[in-house]
Amino acid sequence: MVAPAICVIVGSGVGMDRGERRLAALGHYQVAELLGAGGMGEVYLAYSPSGRAVAVKVIREDLAARPGFRERFAREVQAARQVSGAFTAPVLDADTTGDVPWMATQYVAGPSLDNAVKERGPLPTDEVWQLASGLCEALRDIHRVGLVHRDFKPGNILLAEDGPRVIDFGISRIVDGTALTQSGEMMGTPLFMAPEQFRDPRAAGPSADIFALGSVLVYAATGHGPFDADTPYAIAWNAVHEEPNLSGLPESLRPVVEPCLRKEPSARPDPEALLALLSSRRERRTQHALARDAALAQTRRKRLRSGALTLSATVCATLVVGAWLWWPQSKGGEADGARPSAATPRTTSTPVHLPGWKPWTTQLANGLPDGSPTCRYQSAALWCTEGATLAARLDPRTGKVLWRRTTNDHGLPALLGVTQEAVVVGESLSTEQTDSYRVWTFDAKTGKPMREQQIADAERCVVAVDTLFCSQNGAITAREPVGMERMWTADPGWDLLSPGTGESFDRVYVAKRDASGRPTQVGEITQGDGTLLWLRDVPQGADVVTVSGNYVYATGSSTSGTEVTRLIRIDRRTGAVKSLGLGAPEELLGVMEDVFYTRSDTGVVSAYDISARRRMWSSTTLQDGLSAPSVDGDRVHFLSQDGTVIALDRRTGGALWQNRSPKGTARANEFIGPVPRLVTLGDVIIAPAPDLRLRSFLAPAASTASPTGATESGL
Repeated sequence: MVAPAICVIVGSGVGMDRGERRLAALGHYQVAELLGAGGMGEVYLAYSPSGRAVAVKVIREDLAARPGFRERFAREVQAARQVSGAFTAPVLDADTTGDVPWMATQYVAGPSLDNAVKERGPLPTDEVWQLASGLCEALRDIHRVGLVHRDFKPGNILLAEDGPRVIDFGISRIVDGTALTQSGEMMGTPLFMAPEQFRDPRAAGPSADIFALGSVLVYAATGHGPFDADTPYAIAWNAVHEEPNLSGLPESLRPVVEPCLRKEPSARPDPEALLALLSSRRERRTQHALARDAALAQTRRKRLRSGALTLSATVCATLVVGAWLWWPQSKGGEADGARPSAATPRTTSTPVHLPGWKPWTTQLANGLPDGSPTCRYQSAALWCTEGATLAARLDPRTGKVLWRRTTNDHGLPALLGVTQEAVVVGESLSTEQTDSYRVWTFDAKTGKPMREQQIADAERCVVAVDTLFCSQNGAITAREPVGMERMWTADPGWDLLSPGTGESFDRVYVAKRDASGRPTQVGEITQGDGTLLWLRDVPQGADVVTVSGNYVYATGSSTSGTEVTRLIRIDRRTGAVKSLGLGAPEELLGVMEDVFYTRSDTGVVSAYDISARRRMWSSTTLQDGLSAPSVDGDRVHFLSQDGTVIALDRRTGGALWQNRSPKGTARANEFIGPVPRLVTLGDVIIAPAPDLRLRSFLAPAASTASPTGATESGL
């Protein structure tokens, strides 16, 4: 086989000196300092009017001048805005038509994986496993919207405190589409490029990112790449022809890395398959650890009876520390082929992002409830509000109330959003005669009141990323949430689409409504100036429920009540509509991951797959009222009117377990108003109770279910 002819661009590209371009402002962002330079231009640290830090990528002038580049840049930026996930840095704003094209993304405080390995050496094996899971999720989210990264490398992976963040997704392909490839050149970093990227860059698809993932994991675990050589040409030859150099790679990582590095793109796994592999291996590891703990406990009891207390305690402590690790450091610690006995406890563990968690119960407030407590997990904290509690911050590991701010108005405040600096709470004061909205802002760290303002003629407000948006006087206004200064007003005729209770927006969705208040069109506007990004018609008589990913979810009803008779999904890219009629009116509980969840008046919960236009399952709960669903893994959870947590198998609807709320006091035995939504963090459940208590417990063992499939658990 003849080696492919290649010309590789390495480094920062066309001679742009770092001090050559001096920028003071980009849009409404104030530029602070240059962070670095690369093949597309420079990256600057900048700040929004509220003080939020963002990373702004400024495109090279020679690229911006090339025919068709700006159009491709605009399309790719719009596509990149669709990517949302825990392990990607979201696109916040962009200008593709100005003198200096730029794009702003979330600023991530943390070193790149490349710098971390160079400064501290290879990562421990268990950290590489956690890194692999986060990166697989990031690639899944990127590929779902039709993007290919094409420059997936350690320098484009930032290590934040709560996990990795992938940056620059969806941008490398813009450069691939320019004259660079027409002259035989290619963009990318040779050490992490797939064989097909050397042969035909334009043909490289999602599988090229999977190949790069395998190379990244080898680098993270060993400090070297699988195809290292002295020159880019030698690296290309190795990637196309030679077997990868996996020396120093822990044996437990090989089943994940080796399939990623297959030469043929079609032979590589996709992110979903890799996530399943990572999850199953973690499950087996936990089973093995718990089995060892059980055997150890039995040994300890025997030795205690014989008086060997000191020695037994020492051995126990040693093995418990070993069981805490996700993955073994060497092959000798694996138990891949072991099957747990029937007596083995359920394989569950405290989520990695909550070290130190223990079951807890906390009284959020005292006195008679004014409303139902609603909580949200964000930025490693639990944020709650209810009636007399405007806002509270809790430690999700212990339930400790770090701060709480109250009011005597006894209204119905809602948590609008949490920024890096502030917590924003709002309450509608509208009457039949006038509209107004009151907003409070508190320091996120200390709870110190920062601002309280009543916004006249405003019907509703939401926070998206770091900006407060309000429907005001028939238009959308944007304000800085701390000082409340108005930043801009969009074209009139639009109304905000508000997220559900306990949810948050990272985008701004709007609707046009008819005289009855039903939406006729739904779209998205930019956060920078209110420009309309996309717009879709809504079927007549439908009500929009939410917008998620590429779809607008809506319902149709034959009456003006809360029950629905039709489930609707609108593809915001094509306008295609899918709908499913129900045999009888049902109450909509919520939409999660393309599945509608409903409840009949007899207490039967059903799940409808809108993509397949079919009912997946129905399950009898015998509950009078249920919350919106919370999905985690293979479970879907609901909170009932009396505070009972119900878990169903999300694939079959089978009852897994129930966890009853501690017996309430005379203050309240049922929630006032809508039943609040649960917070689920892996196997950790955080549930409000009707008497203003919050409780956190570990999901019970489904393997110990009763013959009917349900288990009972309580605190």
